[in-house]
Amino acid sequence: MNKPEEEFKLHLRPRATERVSINIPTDTLRSLKKVAANRDMTLEALLKFYIGQSLRQDLAKL
Repeated sequence: MNKPEEEFKLHLRPRATERVSINIPTDTLRSLKKVAANRDMTLEALLKFYIGQSLRQDLAKL
């Protein structure tokens, strides 16, 4: 069992990335920014979260 004073270390593996550009309707982008701010996240982090979450769900169905 973990002791309260033990620190949890997150080990992230660097992964190759590629830049993409998409057009998002202005009102949708405004809503995304509002949600990101409410979650104390950057817009990019929120988009990555949404993509990753939906991708895992779709891959689980294959």
